[in-house]
Amino acid sequence: MPTEVIVRIRSPRGIVDLPGTVDAVGPAASAAFQERKSTPGIRLLAVNDNDYAISLQAPVPAADLAALREREGRAVLIVFPGRTPVRRRLQAVAVSTVEVEPDQGVASQAAPLDLNGGREGAAPLWLLPVGVFSASPTLAPEGIAARDALVTAARWISSRRTSTFTQLFPPSAFHPEEPLRKERLSAGRGMAVLEQARAALAAAAVGGDEARRDPTSAATLRSAALTILSHLIATSLDDRSFAPVAERAAEEIFALIDKEAGDEAARPALRAHAIQLLQLRAPGLTADQQERARGLVRGLLREAPPYDELTGPWNFAVCSGSEFHEGECRILVSTHGFKEIALPPGAPPSPSGWSPYRAFEAPFKTPAGEPIRVFARTATPRDENLEMGMKFFVGLLINRHAQLGSFDLRAAAVKVSQEGYKLMMNSQCAGLTTRFAISQVFPDADIYSSWDSTYFRVGADGMVSSSEGLDCFVAALRGMSERAPHAALDERIRKAQWHHPQAQVPGFSQFVGPSHPLVVARYSDVNRDGRADYYDGFLDFQLTEIAEDMEGSMTPRDPGVSASQISGEAAAGLNWAAGSLNRVAQYSDIWAGLAGHSELYYVFQSGGFFSHREPPHDVPIGDAVRQDLGRLPAVTRYQKTSDALGGLSVDVMFHSHLSHAAQELKRLLCAADAMRRAFDLGYLTGGEALSTPRGQRCAMLLTMAGLLEFPADQNFIDGLWSMALKALRLPQISRTTVRACITEEDHEMSNYYGSRRGLGQLLAALEKSDPVTFEQLGTEDPLVGRLAEIELGAGERPVG
Repeated sequence: MPTEVIVRIRSPRGIVDLPGTVDAVGPAASAAFQERKSTPGIRLLAVNDNDYAISLQAPVPAADLAALREREGRAVLIVFPGRTPVRRRLQAVAVSTVEVEPDQGVASQAAPLDLNGGREGAAPLWLLPVGVFSASPTLAPEGIAARDALVTAARWISSRRTSTFTQLFPPSAFHPEEPLRKERLSAGRGMAVLEQARAALAAAAVGGDEARRDPTSAATLRSAALTILSHLIATSLDDRSFAPVAERAAEEIFALIDKEAGDEAARPALRAHAIQLLQLRAPGLTADQQERARGLVRGLLREAPPYDELTGPWNFAVCSGSEFHEGECRILVSTHGFKEIALPPGAPPSPSGWSPYRAFEAPFKTPAGEPIRVFARTATPRDENLEMGMKFFVGLLINRHAQLGSFDLRAAAVKVSQEGYKLMMNSQCAGLTTRFAISQVFPDADIYSSWDSTYFRVGADGMVSSSEGLDCFVAALRGMSERAPHAALDERIRKAQWHHPQAQVPGFSQFVGPSHPLVVARYSDVNRDGRADYYDGFLDFQLTEIAEDMEGSMTPRDPGVSASQISGEAAAGLNWAAGSLNRVAQYSDIWAGLAGHSELYYVFQSGGFFSHREPPHDVPIGDAVRQDLGRLPAVTRYQKTSDALGGLSVDVMFHSHLSHAAQELKRLLCAADAMRRAFDLGYLTGGEALSTPRGQRCAMLLTMAGLLEFPADQNFIDGLWSMALKALRLPQISRTTVRACITEEDHEMSNYYGSRRGLGQLLAALEKSDPVTFEQLGTEDPLVGRLAEIELGAGERPVG
């Protein structure tokens, strides 16, 4: 019986596997190849220390055959089932009267392609043979008439992260039995798609009649066209025949950026988004275009505080937690040379009403020779931001504990309108996890958010004796006194910061400010749709605010809009869930097993909402049981990428029909899916306990118990716990039993969301005191501990 084999090559579309059989091995291989090369079929001779004569199975796609011929004389991989691949040089390729499978995407697309076919309730989307999108299989719309088709196409594009127009139908994660579809977009038809997008941009242009008549609809169409142009550029990285298309698409985006300003119908958010997409697609741009894009990115940022506008004395507030305030006042004097002074004339009273200001003057002056003063007071999350609304102050330092992030959201809920320029520094634990909330409240401020925990020391008297946050704040003030731009302020902060594990990353700064656009953009959500802007393929302007409903959190409801249109409390809750996951990963040594120390680098970002009508694509699932991803409450998409610190990037997504779920429940379900999927993919490992189903499920319980440690009614928290266990098909284990395994010892080691030590304690406690639950957690049923697919249709009711 012939030996089955796979010949693996690299093509413009990626890795291609060509199945075949081995005809002869070793010295007989060359003779066997010569004997068969004139007979019908594709014959290969692969040589090295042990030669192989191989016959490929027919039919072979035309593009794959062309790629195979290009490999002649070069290395290929020979893969035998169950064995490590071996490398051989492809010495000869012989093709004789062979059936070649036509490439449906390039030469023979004679019929319209239904891109959303088979999805119940999905908006119609067709790719016509002429190479344009349409909402019908027969009409080729242009200009404003193409709006519905292009918006649907933009949402279709945003559901995927790695597949481009070279693969219109990526493999199904939950239907592996379905054959792979080969359709793709040719470069010629890509040019037709570009022309359709260009015509739509012209019809909906800023200053045009349509933009005057319906500004929001026109902006949405321009945004959809931008998404499609960006995807054409991305396709050129997979298929270099798209290079001319990509170059023209980039020019259209540059033109959009130029026009998206200076008019009441313009959308600054769309202009900024276009610049970020160009930055993201930089490898697909020409060298000249890359340089132009870099210049635009620099223009998005305020390069320096507006020094010319900052006249008179500079007054800064320091609002600290009660345990920090007195010690920091001492540090200002003893360490940094400040002098305590009486409150100067015109100084406002402390807005808290219960903690008066103490004033300190810096040993350095403003560029104009005026004093620089610090007004320190004790603050709580409910009043710490009030100075942002007082013109008297130029900036504000907040220094306190994060209380696992709950203090941040409490502070962001206080309504304060920024008055005048403000530099804001947040000194706490993992401040980037909630930066999105602060930046939405104060979008015009120059914000410096803490990356890792901000350190301090306590003296023998119990007071803070040294403070990293204060050291970095004073470093920034000294830089401002010399009119330093933000890049120079960042450099000063890095010199003042203390040691952190992330210091191995070149350019790491404990306080991430405006000079870090790549990092900041991942945690900004300017249109508040629950999707981080940097990865937001489609910036939807037709948004609907969805409120949270605690009691109905697990009852599916049709939001009545597309997943990309969800905003309000629902979207803020998803942003919060993604931020919480970054906090979980940093503060639990169970998560320290993530590949490349990714847990240190904020790898989780909000990926927005999805539905069964617009399911997420390109989601690696490893050896997991196959489930319909479009019907899971939460899905996390792990991607290995060299661009991300730590090598991983993870999109956190949530089902739109549960968008009304309470943010606390979103946190639990997203964290559970993230941990389960990390186990499935082999990204989360560590020790014997985590290699078993029981250990993995108990680790998930510890993570969820840690997420529920926030000030609230215990009955409320127990209700959330019970909901999450039911959604995960886990036994109704006592939350008290689990939380008892996160001890003060764990807290001292910064393991707030469970530890390996605590995992051992939980396993031992359950085996001894609750053997029934212990056995249930060890079941071989792969569905236990995985989110159950939600029931849609029966019992589902619309929002409103």
